[in-house]
Amino acid sequence: MSGKRGKHQSLSKGLKRSVGWLENRPGVRKIVLGLSEACRHRRSPGCLSVQRATDAGLHLNGYSGTGVVRLFLVCDADRREELASAINERFS
Repeated sequence: MSGKRGKHQSLSKGLKRSVGWLENRPGVRKIVLGLSEACRHRRSPGCLSVQRATDAGLHLNGYSGTGVVRLFLVCDADRREELASAINERFS
């Protein structure tokens, strides 16, 4: 288990590799897992998408085989745009 995750750490098999890649990016301080919602979607399992940027970091959606997990990425302010473009480039 990584020290960059919050209290809740369980992820689906498809998202573990993507979140692990995200944890190893420079400037990432913490990844907070939010609600997991069972629903249909068109994205492939393991895909991440940036929803919006805030002062503290980025709101993300993580797509698994069974639904969507909301994530919050706490990062350095000077790396926020760089991280958002890296996520969009890798998962688009």
